[in-house]
Amino acid sequence: MSVITRCFAFVLALYSASSVSAELELGAGVFHANIPLYIGARESKSYTLPVPYVRYRSERLNLDRRSATGYLWQHNNWHLDISATAGIAVDSGESKARDGMDDLDWVFELGPALDYYVVGHYNQPSYFKLGVFTRKALATDFTRIDDIGFKAGPYAQWRQRLWQQGAQSITLTSRLAINYASSQYADYFYAVPAAAANSLRSEYTSGNGYGGEEVSLGLSYDSRRWWFGGFVKYYRIKDAKWRDSPLVERNHSVAFGFGLAWKFYNNRG
Repeated sequence: MSVITRCFAFVLALYSASSVSAELELGAGVFHANIPLYIGARESKSYTLPVPYVRYRSERLNLDRRSATGYLWQHNNWHLDISATAGIAVDSGESKARDGMDDLDWVFELGPALDYYVVGHYNQPSYFKLGVFTRKALATDFTRIDDIGFKAGPYAQWRQRLWQQGAQSITLTSRLAINYASSQYADYFYAVPAAAANSLRSEYTSGNGYGGEEVSLGLSYDSRRWWFGGFVKYYRIKDAKWRDSPLVERNHSVAFGFGLAWKFYNNRG
């Protein structure tokens, strides 16, 4: 629990330090997504949920529905950031390949990223950046926390403001990442312990190494009162270190989603 507490305290400190020239938006909406149970699974699952809309932007912290990013240091075009992401828990009974195995818990990842802005700047509507990230991963069912290793890799991200009129805008964002992972991280998703092996899946343990590529594309409309957006994300693990795991049923996975939110509060500091 001390790891989560320290992470929360760090983000809170960033928030406190970034109150000048900040913008906070609050709202409510609905979001629909279809995502694979895990990368390489044959099955996927759809979610349609009412969700709160929270967006905070400042010189030190950017928080939205997808991630939290704290800006730690910058020099010319170089930026050192810290970001966090989360993955949804999986009931192994919903996967034919994992049936009878332990469920996959919620996975939270946190770590630094070093970015170089080739064009633009992080707080501008359009930019192109190259970077490298590393994140510590923790799995939890909210009664315990397990260390499941880390993920790292290089990436490129492009954001382009396609249209703007007053407070209304349409923005396109794309990202390409190449992933590497520790053996502990890979084994959490793809290992088959001896106790879970059967005639359909043999015992398997992965090593650390190449984890495949991912490409995402997002499009959003934003105004003072409304936000609408969607995304599609493609994963390729054909050449991943753990491709031979009996839990990997496909070389490719696709996730997509879209949502609509009404903003009832907008405050610019």
